[in-house]
Order: sequence, then structure tokens, then C-alpha cells
Amino acid sequence: MTRSTATLEVASLPRVLLTTDTVGGVWDFAWSLAAALTGQGHPMVLLALGALSPAQQRQAEAAGVERLYTAPLKLEWMRDCTDDVKRTRDLVQHLVQVEGIGVVHANQFAAAHLDSDVPVVLTLHSDVLSWRAWSLGDRRSWRAALPEWAEYAALVRSACLRADEIVAISGFLAREIQSLYEVDRRMEVVPNGWTVPPPERLVPQAGRERLSLLAGRAWDAGKNIGTAIEAARRLAAPGRILLAGEQRNPESGGMFALGAPFESLGHVERPRLDALLGKTRVYVSPARYDPFGLLPVQAAQAGCALLLADIPSYREVWGDAAAYAPPDDADALARSWSTLLDDERVAQDLAERAQARAAARYDVRTTATAYSALYARVAARRAARPLEVLP
Repeated sequence: MTRSTATLEVASLPRVLLTTDTVGGVWDFAWSLAAALTGQGHPMVLLALGALSPAQQRQAEAAGVERLYTAPLKLEWMRDCTDDVKRTRDLVQHLVQVEGIGVVHANQFAAAHLDSDVPVVLTLHSDVLSWRAWSLGDRRSWRAALPEWAEYAALVRSACLRADEIVAISGFLAREIQSLYEVDRRMEVVPNGWTVPPPERLVPQAGRERLSLLAGRAWDAGKNIGTAIEAARRLAAPGRILLAGEQRNPESGGMFALGAPFESLGHVERPRLDALLGKTRVYVSPARYDPFGLLPVQAAQAGCALLLADIPSYREVWGDAAAYAPPDDADALARSWSTLLDDERVAQDLAERAQARAAARYDVRTTATAYSALYARVAARRAARPLEVLP
């Protein structure tokens, strides 16, 4: 076998297979990015792992993707997922062939394992080991992972070593993955983005009622809803406090108990959540772990003042455009919360700063432009490799 100097020509806009799941922020990231990329002319194929709700089905259709595939497969962090991880790899490999894919953009570690010449861009959204480190205080490298997480940890490391390009949604997460999984590779940081809502849908901050909103899975230790409950009970005049998110753990079936003054909304579909954010005074996230936080971006774009846990990722994303409290200090959280509810001027100033920062840094069109350039770069790099020519 000899090596030829022939190279392939690369289309300016390669056909992209974008993988997603239907749980949490990865879905919002994927469908909104797909919509922005199709708006820029990219041919997109979307693969969703898990069951789509009717609302998610409508979002996928509105995104304008050329093809939508769904597969009821478990994700790599779920119990008894080994067989489904292999099926995910096989399915991605199959779609690459039948759809004529030029670039795979994987948002799950299992989807980044290809035996193909098609380049893979892997986006890091979160991982179990860093979640355990920040949520539970259990910091272990992939070599020292608990037995039940050893296979998962090896998968994460392997995916990071195999991908052509790695993107992290924050510098915080890039450093965590590099450290915990011993990945000595450059990672590009591309922040998440979201579509800025029309101003006419938003109530001016000065006219908003004493309404606070928290969003996220109440059962997730990383979301730290318990500290918010303790803080809320210390508020002299809490107003209305809403929690948008599931209370039932899908793995164990256990329910996270809420109490006064919280109002539980359960799962909230996108249109209703947007409407709530458009009239909320304070968006609260006491999370111990949130590698980026797309929900705070959505809240900031909607004109909410942000009250966030003082963790590295939030500081990186928001700087001086948010109020902060230590994640496990209910008294400090209550003091800052009370100030934002009681002082309209302070709340309005903070909301304006957050809105300006979100507009400047976290517009989905900016995110799409960054990924479009990355797709073109990896496709060109692969095409420029010498071809293997049989004698």
C-alpha cells in the first residue's frame, strides 16, 4: 500500500449530525443551536436519545432540521446502560453512512466513539465525576472512581481522547475534565447561547411583582434546592416563589419534598416558562454545581435580576452582573434575596447588567457562528489528509 498526496475538496457547509438527549439543558442547547445553524444554511440532522415530548417534537420541527431521528436509549450515566451505550455508538455509525454526514457533533460521550473517517466534535456539558466533586464533596479521578462509575469514567476519558475537537461550555468544566480524567488536550470554550426574546413580551423590571423563580430538578443534589427552601423561610415578605422542575427522581422514584412558601409547578413547557421569566423579579439558583447555566441566561435575557451561588462557573459566566451567596449559607442567601425583593432600584440595576452581558456574550447566533467555523475547520483538516491508495 502506498500513500498518495491526493486530497478531498471540502464543502463549505458540511452536513452535520447533531446528537442530543431529551433531559435538561442539553435539549435546549441542541435544538436552539440547530435552529440557528439551519438559519445560516447548514444542513442538519438531529438524533435525540430518549422520548420527545409533544413540545420537544414541535421545537425540533421548528428548528428546520432536514431529518429528525429518535431512539429510546439510556444515557451513559444511567443505571444498566451498557447495552444502550453500544447501541448508541452503532446508531451514530449507521446514520453517518446513510445520511452522508460530514461532521458528527456529539453531545454525549457514547456518541463520540466512531470507527470512521468522519470528524467528531465533542461538546462537554457536564460529567458525573465533577458533579460528585462539587455536589457531594467526593472528588476522585477516573482511576479512583467508585466501582459503579469505573466503566463510565473510562468512557468519558476515551471519548475525550478520540474526538477531533473538544468544546467545553465553560473554562471551569474544561479544567475539571482535564484534571479528573487526565486529558492533556486543548479544549475550546464556546459558551451556550439562547434566542433573545422580543421586548414586548417582557414586563419592565420596575413593574414586576415580588415574584421569584427557581428552575431545575429538585431531587438533584447539585441544584441545592434545600438551601433555597431554608433561605426562603427566613424572608419577612417572600412574595411568590415558584419552582419549575420535577420533584421525582426518575432513577429511584423518590420525591423531593417542598414546603411553604414554595409553589411547585412541576415540569413547565417552554412557552409557559418564557412567560414566567418575563415577569419574574428575581431568578434564584443556589446550585453547588452548574458548569454553565443556560437557565440563568434565559432569565437574564428576560429581564430578571440574578441571585446565584458563588461558585467558579457562575463567576466566570456572570462577573459583576449577578448577586452571589455561598451555596450552603442560607442566611447569606436570604439577605441578598431580601434586598432584591425589597429594593426595586437594586434589582433593576442588576437586571440591566445581566441583560446587557447576556446580549453581548450569550446570543445563540454567536454560538452557532463559532460552531460553524469549527465544523469547517475539522472537515478541512480531515480532507487534507493523504488518501490511502491501493496498488
